[in-house]
Order: sequence, then C-alpha cells, then structure tokens
Amino acid sequence: MSHIYRLNLYIPIILAVFIMSLFTVFAIIYAQENSIHESKKNTPALFTKYLNEKVDSEAAVLGEYIDFIQNMKNVTEQFKASNKQELNNSIKEIYDRLNKNINLTHMYFIKPDGTVLLRTHDYEKDSDIVERTTFKKAQELQSIYYGLEFGLKKNYTLRVVKPWYVDGKLIGYLELGKEIDKVIDDISGFLETHIYLAVKKEIYKDAPTFVQEELKQKVETANHYISYSTFDIPHQMKSILTNDINLNDIEFKKNTYFVSKSMLSDVSSKDIGYFVFLSDVSLEHTLMHYSAKIVVIILTIISSALIIGAYILIQKKERSIYLLTSELNGQKEELSHFNVKLQKLFDLQKNIVIITDKKKLIMANQTMYEFFGLDDIESFFKHHNCICEKFVNDDEFFHLGKVPKDQNWVKAIINLSGDKRIVSMLDYNMTPHTFSVSANEFEEGSYIVSFTDISYTMMEHKKLQLKLTHDKLTNALNREFFDNNINLIIEETKPHRLGVIICDIDYFKNVNDTYGHNRGDIVLKILVNTINESIRQEDYLIRWGGEEFIILMKIDTLNSIEKRVEYIRKQIEKQYFEEVTNVTASFGGTIYKEDETITQCIERADKALYTAKENGRNQIKIV
Repeated sequence: MSHIYRLNLYIPIILAVFIMSLFTVFAIIYAQENSIHESKKNTPALFTKYLNEKVDSEAAVLGEYIDFIQNMKNVTEQFKASNKQELNNSIKEIYDRLNKNINLTHMYFIKPDGTVLLRTHDYEKDSDIVERTTFKKAQELQSIYYGLEFGLKKNYTLRVVKPWYVDGKLIGYLELGKEIDKVIDDISGFLETHIYLAVKKEIYKDAPTFVQEELKQKVETANHYISYSTFDIPHQMKSILTNDINLNDIEFKKNTYFVSKSMLSDVSSKDIGYFVFLSDVSLEHTLMHYSAKIVVIILTIISSALIIGAYILIQKKERSIYLLTSELNGQKEELSHFNVKLQKLFDLQKNIVIITDKKKLIMANQTMYEFFGLDDIESFFKHHNCICEKFVNDDEFFHLGKVPKDQNWVKAIINLSGDKRIVSMLDYNMTPHTFSVSANEFEEGSYIVSFTDISYTMMEHKKLQLKLTHDKLTNALNREFFDNNINLIIEETKPHRLGVIICDIDYFKNVNDTYGHNRGDIVLKILVNTINESIRQEDYLIRWGGEEFIILMKIDTLNSIEKRVEYIRKQIEKQYFEEVTNVTASFGGTIYKEDETITQCIERADKALYTAKENGRNQIKIV
C-alpha cells in the first residue's frame, strides 16, 4: 500500500513540474517581449527631442551666417540698388562654400514687400512674392524667425529669416535654408531606427509639375506619399499609416521591427502626415528566443533529474528518505544563509562602482548594469569600451573634451577639485543623471572609481539659483540679477547698442486702493506675462521696485527702440484684467552710452518716464 501511495503521488509531481516549467517559459517570454516594447515606445519622443535640439543648433549657425552676410558692405549696397547680377557675383562663392560645408540649399534676398530679388540657388527665378509662414512671422515680429517648413518643392526644409536693417531702416530680408535629410539620417543612426516621412497626398495637390513628376517615383499608399526614408519601405506601410499596426512588431527583410509613429507638422502647425519609426529588435528577439530555449533545456534537465531521482528515492526505505531529506534541508538552509549574506554585501553598493585600466572597463557592479539597462559586462562591450564614453558632452560637467591630450580621463578627473569632479550620464530611459566621481589607484595601472548620484542635490541648487535671480511674486528677474550681470549684458550687446526702458503702471495705487493688494498682485503677474510675450527671448525684464520695471534690449537706433516699446505698450493696453478690466503703462527709454555709468543711463530713462507721465500717461518717451 505504501509503494502504491507513493507511485500515485509521483504522477501529480510530474504534472506539476511540467506545468510550472511551461508557465516559467511563457512568463519569461512575455516579460522580455514587454521589456523590448517598453524600451522602444519612447523612440518618437526621443526623435522629437533630438530633432528640436538639432534644429535650434542649425538655426543658430545659419543666423550667424546671416549676420555675416548682412554686414558685407558691397552686398548691402548691391541689394539696396536691386542689382541682381552684381549681388549674385558677390555672394555666389559664399553660397557654394556653405552648400559644400554645411549642406546649405536655399539663399533668398527678399525686398521689404516680400518680392524675391535673388535666389542664389536658382538664379533664373525671381520677382515672385514669398508667402511662407517663416517669412510672414519674421515680417510681423521684425526679428529673426525660423522653423521647419514645406516649400514650393514640398521638401522638409529648415528656414531662417531675418530682417535687414541699415541705419535703422528696413531694406529687406535675408533667408537661408537647408533640407534636413542629413539631420534625419544622423538621428536615425544615433537611435538605430529607420525613419520614414509619410506626407498626405493633399499637400501636393498644388505642387509644380516637376514635383508631380518626381512623385511618380515615390512609394504611395491610398492617402500618403513616402517622401523620404532611411531604409527600404516595408509592404506593411499601408497598415501602419491606417493605424492597423502601431506599437507592434512586423517582419521585414528577415528582421523584426517595432513600429511607432508621431505626427508630422511644420512651423505653421499644419498636419502634414506622419513620422514612422522602425526600430530593429531582431537581436533582442533572437536573444529572447535563445534564452527561452536555454531555459527549456535547463528546465527539462532539472525536471528529468528531479523526476528520476524522486522515483529512485521513493523506492528506498522511509528511514533513508527521512535522513536524506534532513541532510538536504540542512544543506539548503546553509546555502540560503550564504546567499543572504552575499546579497546583503552587493546591496550595500548603492553607487555605481567600476574597476578600469583608464582605457577599458574591467569590472562593474550590478548598479551600473541596472542604470544602463544591461545584462552583464559583455553587453556593455558591444557598444563601448570605457564608461567615460557615456559622459554627456556638456561644458557644465566634466567630459572627454576636457581631458588634455597627454592625460587619460581618470588622471584628469583626480587632479580636479571636488566640485569639478561632476559628470552627467543618461540612463537606459535616456534620463540625465548627475554624479560626483571619486577615484583611487588600488594596484598599479588599475583604478577603482565610484559614481555617486547627486542629481537631486544639483536640481535643488539650480532651484535656489533661480529663486535668487527672480522676483518671488512676478517671476521677473530681480535687482540682484541686474547688479550681478549688467556688465556682462552690456558686453554681450556689442556691436549693437543696449536699450534701457523704464516701465511704470499708470495709477497702480488706485488698483490697490479700489480692489485690494491681492488683486494688485494678480495685475503685476499678468502684466509681467504680457511683457514677456511681447519682447524677444534675448531681452531682459527686471522688476525694479513696486509697479516699476526695467527692460533691457539689444537695438540699433532710437527709432527701433521706439517701435518695440510701442508694441509692448499696445499689448498691455489690449490685455484684459479681471475686475480691473484695463491697465495702461507709461515708458521712458534711452540708449546706453559707453562713456557713462549704467546709473546715469537709468536716470536719463527715468526722466523720460516722468515726461511721459506728465504728458498724460499711457505713452512712451524716448530720449
């Protein structure tokens, strides 16, 4: 009876082991599949972030070239004289050089009314009127404006447009542009993702004939043209664009790709189509399937061994089984205690700790692998040799660009003071973290380096700096910021001039007396927001005291400062203030002179403000 009982017990054990093994395999596959997808879902957000950063960087470079061209006297005179041939002769070599060196594809000389005088990239075409959003915005704001835009040829192009002033008079506009195919290629390589531009067909309905002919060579779906791609176009593209496939895997070219997409729009915010992203997850899937096979083999071996062992042991005497069980339990308990102690030792290492020979990573703890989303040191070596390659290239922190040629990065960082041994690294979610670094040589040629995460401390420091330089009520800059930075602001303004404007709210005492100080505080906040929306990003708004503010702006002439201040005054006049309804302000302005102190300049602006108030308020006085 005893033997039969144990044989009957043996069958459920087999079934239980089989079911648990099967469940384990599927659980591992499911968890890994989810992990792969989660790691790729943020691809559109990362693409948008890198694209915006690249556009801002490229626009800044093009803006500098615009300033250079606008300061060329011969080019200025030829443009003013509308001498197209001479202007083209003067500028063609510069355009060709920029086309070769920075991939510049567009250069427009535009008259004040929007008429094109010269397309350096297309000399034969001129006299048409520019209707693009970037130009309209630059014309409206009378300041530099840029953005990504679809032009006449329906190319996705970065355009930078800047008004051209000579002696305070607008003579026209200069526009530089470059198609961003190369930018998208670079981001595609960085993200290791294939990128496609799917543009709605309706966008091309009024395109020129030659563009319509080029479209015949493009791959199309029912509603879109694939206007640009970094890789072959999958046959599933139609289903992707109709949302039948999104955030899922597809099989293409014998590889597996994770599909995601985001809206495609230009500077006018018009819905143009989609960015489609194909992230190659073939390696991850291969590793997943390989690990699943390994798990199956291991579970099969273990299960078989357990089942056979159990069958043999069941045949032995009960006493032998009890003795063996007791011995095994003792061994398990001892092993369990050992594993607990070992785990505690590893858990104590909360910092990232590595051993390096100054060029290559030798050893790292689990904290580092978890931070970068890696399994082990071999997965790190697939893309990097040294952790220093992970340092973010930001001048606020230590990075490889700061290492002298005759030194290695470990020696260089050891020689720095503690407050300079700060690096920034991105975790597996591309989130930046700030680390304090300490390094010690523990044997010749090898160093143990510890990275302590101080991101929270750095964030609190930046918050404190922000509080120290901004007015607590209105969030405008404060007088301490002014005192600490005015000399730097004056220097940054050169070769232009610094406009100093004092703004004072008219009859603000009546607001406080009639509606209370709480309502007065709200009026101050709304007024600051209104002024900030009316000035340029490079201008400074400073709360000088009470209801009085100072605006610092880079200008060329008294006429240009008057235009900008008049625009601000009108925006305040149009602003609605709850309960109070309307508020006006008076302005006094002047230009800083190099042979005077900033205090003397402010006194002159203050006298102008007093004159504006004497003349009836809600007006400006520039001296």
